[in-house]
Amino acid sequence: MGEYWTEMQKQDISYFNENLETWANNPLYKLKFVIISGKELKGIYDTFEAALGSAVISFNSGDYIIQQILSEKENVSFLYPALALA
Repeated sequence: MGEYWTEMQKQDISYFNENLETWANNPLYKLKFVIISGKELKGIYDTFEAALGSAVISFNSGDYIIQQILSEKENVSFLYPALALA
């Protein structure tokens, strides 16, 4: 992981990766976007925009990650600073 990830984000990504296989095999989760904060699943959304809108209201900048539930081969991670949204 790059130097841009906070310790909390690194832990949240580890939590995501630990649960990815289970979630990807569940039709209720597959292709959805999840918000993870503090190594806890905080929400499941149909679109990235819905997840981001909820996260911006509910969490401080950088206190969460948003990931799409895809198989490990399909998954892409990126960091988009919340300040860029302002």
